[in-house]
Amino acid sequence: MRSLVLAVALVLIVVPAAAAKEITKAEVCGPDGCTAVADVAVAPILGNGGPPRTPPTAAPYYDVRLTVAEGDQNATWSFAAVPARHAMRADDGTWMQMAPDASALVTKTAAGRKPYPASEMVGWAAAPDPKPEPASTDSPLWPEGVIVALIALGAAFVARAVWLRGAARRA
Repeated sequence: MRSLVLAVALVLIVVPAAAAKEITKAEVCGPDGCTAVADVAVAPILGNGGPPRTPPTAAPYYDVRLTVAEGDQNATWSFAAVPARHAMRADDGTWMQMAPDASALVTKTAAGRKPYPASEMVGWAAAPDPKPEPASTDSPLWPEGVIVALIALGAAFVARAVWLRGAARRA
């Protein structure tokens, strides 16, 4: 659930040789290519996932790729960033709150870059209906159906009264 947060924590905080394991490359990607984060020193804020959150409503998004140097090897992972909703989606499908400074960095780095369309986002929540639909006025029960029901109810009372009078005369 918190794989992105745990991965960043292990790589950047817990590991004793943190100087040997640091983010060496950060990119913000769209369907038309990637743009590198200009200052790699600020890249760690991209990997700081916040608390879990509900999936956002669909919005344009970017793929953020972080590369960490591990000795002579590199490890790269990515996540979906939805800066308009301050949300990020880890590779395991967990949605997390994205810090405002991380959203700003994604937006700044992606300037001029085309985002992925909202329709391609995976795991988003459907937008709520803006307002409920008004009740239909062409119902067969209103007003004619109510009038018919009242006439039937009146006829039932008259029939009962006639029956009770007849029963009283016979008794």
